Amino acid sequence: MNSATTLPDAASAPVRAPRLLGLYLLLIIIAAIEAFEGLSHAPMLFGDMSEIPGPGLGGAIIKAHIASHPVLALAALGFATVGRLRYAIMALGALVLMNWLNYMPSVVRHGLDFGGLSALQTPVQIIAFPLMGACAIALAARKERLGLATLLVSMPTLFDVLAVIAFGISVLLYGF
Repeated sequence: MNSATTLPDAASAPVRAPRLLGLYLLLIIIAAIEAFEGLSHAPMLFGDMSEIPGPGLGGAIIKAHIASHPVLALAALGFATVGRLRYAIMALGALVLMNWLNYMPSVVRHGLDFGGLSALQTPVQIIAFPLMGACAIALAARKERLGLATLLVSMPTLFDVLAVIAFGISVLLYGF
């Protein structure tokens, strides 16, 4: 029998990566939350532009963030839905970096606020989250540690969701 007609042995068979269903589901949930948030702010672009604070470069950065947020979130949702884990991570990483860029006009204008609750929130949003987003993009681009990259791009959204829940609980307990 000719070796060309025999079945390939196990060593030459392509190795398939296991389906990482949990990562896909987490990315779909995070992207859906971000898409909802981005789409809820998108009407600001079609209304009175004086509502968007800051003329010049700061205002342009904020407008770019409002315009790109739903696009990046929907792209991440689409990529995660069709099984393109790396691209979904990169889109969410870009979204994290755009969120950071959105804070920069306020930081330049008012400085860093470390009083009260901002003592926790400011360093996390200005320093930790952009580093996490950049690291997640680098890991996804290199096809390394996609679970860690998924966790890194999910943390900012989960942080925001927990902040909203904590605010809601405090309003229920103490009133507005």
